Amino acid sequence: MNSKLVLEYKFSRDGDAFGWLKAEVHTPRFSGRNGAWVQWQDVGDFAASLSKFPIETDSPALCEWGFGEKGQYAEITKVSIAPKALTGGLVADVSLANWYEPTQRCSTRFDTDYPSLARFQQEIERMMRERVGSAVLHGSADFS
Repeated sequence: MNSKLVLEYKFSRDGDAFGWLKAEVHTPRFSGRNGAWVQWQDVGDFAASLSKFPIETDSPALCEWGFGEKGQYAEITKVSIAPKALTGGLVADVSLANWYEPTQRCSTRFDTDYPSLARFQQEIERMMRERVGSAVLHGSADFS
């Protein structure tokens, strides 16, 4: 497996519902990283959405975080997991933008599978419960 998405969440020290979600994506030809202020409950909801089986084409597992400023919404972190054709595989679409300069972004995709997705879900749940560590979704991309 030559591709991965890594999520790491830092809880606010003051007990606020928001924390800093750091995301990194690596594929053979593209990589990017960012961070965004995200409510911890939303991260838990995303983890729960990963347990759907099968994931439907018209209803992918999806998380999207950003902010609105002057009536404009800026998408900062977006992850979508959807079926790949009829093969039983999955594709992860990842878009990461710079929090301070949202027009600077990395968008890429890689193939993954249900066992990798289940491990990713468990790692997110553990990360949020224990308040340490990271969660990794492994996959592969072929850009030949």
